[in-house]
Parts: sequence; structure tokens; C-alpha cells
Amino acid sequence: MQAGDDVKMALWRSFMDSAHATLDHWQSLFEQPEQSQQRLLLRMLSANRDCAFGQAHDFAGIRDAAEFRQRIPIHTYAQLQPWIERAQHEQGPILTASPPLFFERSSGNSALQKHIPYTQQFLGQLQGSLTVWLADMYRQVPEISHGSGYWSMSPPLQQPAMTANGIPIGSVSDLQYLQGSAIAGLAGTLLIPELASDVAHWRRRTLLALIADAGLSFISVWSPTFLTSLLQPLLDTESPESRQIVAWLEERLPATRQKALRHARIHGVFTELWPRLAAVSCWMDGPSRVYAQQLAARFPQARWLPKGLFATEGVVSLPFGEGPGCPLAIGSHYLEFIGEDQLPKEAHSLRMGETAQVLLTTGAGLYRYALGDQVRVVGKLAGTPRVEFVGRCAGACDLVGEKLDEQLVERALAQCIGVADSACLIPDANSTLPHYVLLLCTSTTTLASICRNALANDIEMALQHSFHYAHARTLGQLGPVRMRFVCGGAQKLAEMLQRAAESTGIRAGDVKPRALISRLDTAEALLAITEESECPQP
Repeated sequence: MQAGDDVKMALWRSFMDSAHATLDHWQSLFEQPEQSQQRLLLRMLSANRDCAFGQAHDFAGIRDAAEFRQRIPIHTYAQLQPWIERAQHEQGPILTASPPLFFERSSGNSALQKHIPYTQQFLGQLQGSLTVWLADMYRQVPEISHGSGYWSMSPPLQQPAMTANGIPIGSVSDLQYLQGSAIAGLAGTLLIPELASDVAHWRRRTLLALIADAGLSFISVWSPTFLTSLLQPLLDTESPESRQIVAWLEERLPATRQKALRHARIHGVFTELWPRLAAVSCWMDGPSRVYAQQLAARFPQARWLPKGLFATEGVVSLPFGEGPGCPLAIGSHYLEFIGEDQLPKEAHSLRMGETAQVLLTTGAGLYRYALGDQVRVVGKLAGTPRVEFVGRCAGACDLVGEKLDEQLVERALAQCIGVADSACLIPDANSTLPHYVLLLCTSTTTLASICRNALANDIEMALQHSFHYAHARTLGQLGPVRMRFVCGGAQKLAEMLQRAAESTGIRAGDVKPRALISRLDTAEALLAITEESECPQP
């Protein structure tokens, strides 16, 4: 044990002492999901019945979930945006009885910059889910308390701002989510590197802090590609840039840590670098699955634990108990789901194997909000479904958090591609560094005039108008757009897309032309087909 480890273990024990009541409460909720969700919904409606939105939709007259669905339509962000803008300009209660503490930025599944209100009630809802997750993880792997923890934090890429009525836009840091909760006491267990505004400097300093800490016992990140991008200089032993970064690290490390670093680079595993690492928590479903599996091989000493579905707008599922997937977060928000029949249903009505889109109603003032994520039921905890994240809804793609949607891609292609050519963007999820491939089907007469690198760069710059795509590129979670040429025009592209779609189970009559291939199995098939058909480079 290192100096200070006793303090960290004591902080975890103190957290667990305070978490028992929350765990017991949630266990009872899981046993009765229908009643639990009904009570939660009515409490939120009662609390916010006198705000402008509540009065406009007669919250006071809603007696149950069925009336709630009748009176409140499903909302996209664009449909809620006028109310959110009112909450940013007016002083009275608009979406909720209490004004937001701040608005968090998110681009969601479009290029539109979203401002999600964060109220005290909403933070309490998030903190409830986080408490259950952390406490259950401690019960499974108590060794996470035996050293320091690293919770992923990255520097903000946008300057702080203020609404017209004086509410901050953007949180100070992820730790702001924890203020006022028992979880805040765990900050004393954390390794918190300097959040420099320069991303390259932040990355080096973070990696140095991690390598310097031989007692690291717990890592929590969202996407596994975030961790991969941080560790890239250790994984890449060939490039001059990686060798230069490693030399910079070694200059600042004691001899014992230099030796552990060299062992990690030679053998490709991190057992000597972090011998006490007990657990790594990250997304392990949907597009993240392959990256988590690849990275887990580097950490044979650690248990890899799923993260559940947390979003800027709220939490859908959280790790708890045994079994596949994660149970729905029925104690935090009111959850609805849209299945293949396009009819809304409540959490308790979901059936094994069913895939559905998520609707959220939260204490932040999002009412029947279409999150844009799909989940699949893979098990049950008491009476509550356990789900896994499938991916974004059709027309959107989200490998590592970049959240591209088809409208943004269509605009980018329209700006950069000539009218005589046809193109689509294909996610390459199986590459060591995930990226997108621009497939251009062009005539032989125009092929020679196209500059491959310039076109890829133009598309790259257009995609970076999406905040989250630009963020993923800056953090090194995504590689740049690559080009692939195929001779022929729109007919050739349609023919190859048809072959790829049919080979992955899509009915022939349901195949549509796409600017963005969002199904990963179809994307993989299309990449294989076009690799065989690619034109010689001009």
C-alpha cells in the first residue's frame, strides 16, 4: 500500500455507509417497475405544474401515465427548442418550477448545438443512478478502493458562456455533477490531471499522471476509444511522434516507473505498469464492443465492467446486479419506448429480445424527449428489464460519441461532391483507429481531375461543423476521413449498396440510397465489396 491509500479506502467506506439506503430503495423499485415509474412521473408533473410548460399542457389535470401520453406529444430537441430558448431569456419558471443551474452543451445526433437544462432535481436524479452504479461496483470489486481512481475528464473545447438571463452555459467540470451528493466525497480518491486548454499538452500530462501512479486501482471512461487514444504512444512503438512522447515521459519518471513503461511497450500488456488495477468501466455495447474487447486484452489483471447508457440528456440504464446488460434506470427518470409497431410502451411492458427507441421525461424539463438511442432487452432484474445499447436510430452513426447524422453528411457531400458523381460515408468500426471512409462513385472522365487528399480534407472540415465529431477527432478517438474511388456513378453506388444491404438481412425492397451508412454490418459488407472494386488511384 502507498501513503494515502488508507484515506482512500476510508472515503470509499464512508460512501458505502451513506449509499445503503439508496441501494435498498432502488432494489424495491426494481421489483415494482410499473408502480415506481407511475409515482415518479406524477411527482415530476406535480412539482412542475405551475411552470409555463406545465400550465400549457395542464399538468395539474393529468392523473396517470395514459393521460400524460395523450396530452404531451413526443418531442425532438428542435420541437423543445423554443421552450429552452424561453428558459434562457425569461426570468420566470418555464420548463420547470426552478430555473436551471446551467445548460450543458451537446450536439446530440445532429450538427445542431443543443443546450440541455440542468436543474437541481435533475442532478439529484443523475446522482441516484451514479450512487447505485458505484456502490454495486464496489460490492463486486472492493479492490477498486485500494488505490487511486481515474475518471475520464477532458478539457472543454468551448469557452464558457452565459444566457441572456444570466445562467451559465457549460459545466465547470464533470465534478460539478456530483456536488451535494455522497459521491462528491470520492473526489479525494481520484487522480485529477491538469486540464490544460491545449489538447496535446493535456494528453501528455494525463498520460504522465497515469503512468506515474503505480497504485492506480480503478479506471472509469465513457468510450473505450478515449482510453485507447490516451494510451496510443504506448501501443504504437513505431511512429516518431510516439517515440518522442515516450522520451518526454521517461525524463519525468523515476527509474521504477521507466522500467514498467518499457515493459508495457515491449509486451503490449499493462500488468506491470498498473499491477493493482482492479476494474475498468466503459461502454461495452453496440459499436463500442469491439474496441472494449481489443483493449481488455492489454489489461488481463482487471475486470471490465459495462457502463450502462448515460447521455447528456439523462440516464437510461445503469450497471447493477448480475446478468447480461444493465437494468433500466427506473428510479431516475420516466422512461418510454417506441417499438417496431411505433406505439409507445412503458418500461415494464418491454419483452425479451425486443428492440426499441428511448423516450425520456426528466427533472430537467425534457418531456417525452426522443433521445435517438435504441436498446434491446436481454434479461431481467426482479420485474425490471435489463437492456443493452444497440446504437443510434436509423440515419445516424455513433462509433465513439461523434453522433453524425445523415442530414449533416448530406450537406457535407453537397458542398464537396460534383453533380456528376455519387458518394456515401461509411463508418469503419473494425479499424484499430475508427474512422469514416468516403466512397465516391465517379465517371472515368472526371476521375483524373479529382484530388484524393483535397476532397477527403474538404469532407473532414465539413464534418467538423458537428461539435461531437470535432471533439472526437481532437481527442484522437477518431481518425481522419479516408477516400475510396469506384468507377461509375449513382447506378454503381446503388448496386453495391443493394448487395451489401441484402447480404446483411435487409429486404431487397427496403433498401434505400443513403448518404450515411449507419448499420455497422452493412458498412462492413460495403467496405469489403468496394475494396474489390476500387479504381486504380489516378
